[in-house]
This record gives sequence, structure tokens and C-alpha cells, in this order.
Amino acid sequence: MTNVYATLEKLQYAKRLFEIGIEYLEGQGYEVSRVPRSGKKSLRRVKKGKEEFNVAIRTSQDQWFAFPRDHDGNWLGMDDVNVKRVIVVALNTRDKDKEKFGLVHDFAADEVRKRLNKNYEARYAVNPNFDVSHGNWISLYNEEAKEPTSFVGAGIGIKFPPVARVPLLGKTADDAGEVDVTEASEFSNVPATVRQREDNDSPLTIAEAKRRLALTFGVEPNAIKITIEA
Repeated sequence: MTNVYATLEKLQYAKRLFEIGIEYLEGQGYEVSRVPRSGKKSLRRVKKGKEEFNVAIRTSQDQWFAFPRDHDGNWLGMDDVNVKRVIVVALNTRDKDKEKFGLVHDFAADEVRKRLNKNYEARYAVNPNFDVSHGNWISLYNEEAKEPTSFVGAGIGIKFPPVARVPLLGKTADDAGEVDVTEASEFSNVPATVRQREDNDSPLTIAEAKRRLALTFGVEPNAIKITIEA
């Protein structure tokens, strides 16, 4: 749930993570192309022989990813464009040398949809007026829990481990080798606000803190009150 547009560095990470998603699909033998007139920048059409379908690519710099939901209950970027698979490329680092790399997950759209629905229903039960037009967030590596409601449906990246680990510089998906899922889970028990500060040295604003707390507890940002004592 980090603001990936906060710095030029994060914009560059987002671009490279998306490229890794494309490279992974191409490494699987698919021809990858844009979907004409779809208006979805993260949507791709893949084709291999007689097999052809739509893929949604998501990038994550804090091990969470999201899809927005419309008033009819459709997950935009997935249900409305008949997506079959969801590729999520998450940023992570090696403990020994702090090299940054992308973890590639290849999820069935039905599994992602099931977890989104479960998370949405839990949040709706707490606050029927909460807004997911900008995205309903799912944690990749936190263990699923009933509380806080943001952890309902979590852990998809644990159940379905990364299929590739690609350094951001110097290697391709074919060079990534076998994935150790324990590396993917290194931030799994760290609160979201702490993860953001470890990945971003810029100050955390009150508005951003309220937004993130609201996502965690399934309430509107204006319901969050923050007191700072010097």
C-alpha cells in the first residue's frame, strides 16, 4: 500500500517490476501484446499456439496489491476484461547484500477474485460505507487473520509461492533460479506502516497515515484521529 509515485526511484521500480512481469510471460513462450481499446495499462493479451487469454499485471513495492470494485460487484481490471491470470511482481531484497529483485507470482484470476470477495465482505460487515473505488488491498505474505479486517484473504503469496525471482539489474527470469519462499516472507510480520518507512526515507504525512490506518481497520480516513505529542 506504499505510494509508488512518491519518488522518482519508486517510479523506476514500478516500471522495472512491470517489465519483469512481461519478461516472465515471454519466458513462458507467450506472445504478449496490448489489448486494443481496453484503456487498461496493466492488461495484456497473451498467446501461445491455440491458447489465448487476457492477463492482468500488478506490481507491488510493499507486498500488497489491489483491484478496484464497481457498484455492481465487479473487480475492475479483471472481471470487466475477462482476465484469466493475474501476474503480481513484488519488490524485495536479499538479506545478505540488500540487492533488490522482483518476486513473480502467477495466480489464477479465480483465486484472486475469491480472496478479494472475502476481504470485501469482511470490511463491509464492519463498515458498509467504506470506499474501494481506488482499490481493495490484499496482502501477499501476511498470514490470514480475522482481525484486522485488512488481513482477511491475506497470504496468497504464501499459498502460491513465487515462480521466479529476478534481480532488478543484470539478469533475466531464466537466470533467476529456484525461489526460496522464506525470502519472500521476510516482511510478513512487520506492520504496513513500518514496511513503508523501511522502503522509503521520506516523511510520512498525516493524510497518508490516516489513509493507511483506514485501509487496515476498514473505515473512512475521516474517522481516524491522530494526536502527536512532542
